[in-house]
Amino acid sequence: MILKFFSYPISLLLAHGYLALFIWSILEGEIGLMLAGWLAHQGKVFTFENIIIVAFIGALIGDTFTFSVGRFFRKRALAWLNAHPQKKDIAQKLIKKYGSLIIIFERFIYGTHIPVMLTLGMSGYSYVKFYIYEVIGVFLWAVTFTSIGFYLGDTAIQIVVLLQKKLLALLVFILFVLWIFKLQKE
Repeated sequence: MILKFFSYPISLLLAHGYLALFIWSILEGEIGLMLAGWLAHQGKVFTFENIIIVAFIGALIGDTFTFSVGRFFRKRALAWLNAHPQKKDIAQKLIKKYGSLIIIFERFIYGTHIPVMLTLGMSGYSYVKFYIYEVIGVFLWAVTFTSIGFYLGDTAIQIVVLLQKKLLALLVFILFVLWIFKLQKE
């Protein structure tokens, strides 16, 4: 199943190796990391440690770029955020609620990555503080998704694809269940 659904991304990774993974990591790349981890587990092209190093560097470059766009091109960043009001609102709420810690975890929350980076950049947030939290977050991200692909392979990738497609429905269902429990307690 995995070969059929991901034949093109796998062929890119097999043909271009770490370069493809590096570029994918700059642009975000959970699927790429899991596929590379899966290939490493099979002994093809990649090693576990090198995947983490390459993904770490790529993600750090991509996040620095996005953060810097917010910092130095504030009007354009604000225009993009205003064109996506839901994403802007979510980013602002997450930053207000979690402060600097959101930098560590935003990569794990679907749809928040670019808005959070732009918003923090626009706010004048310190580059030093950004890098302290960013290094931790990117490392956790690289290790987590590489490990998922390496240790869980086919099953994990299918689950992530399903979750990405059904995330909103899953979230609504969870909120509904929590609401029911709250009503029962009252």
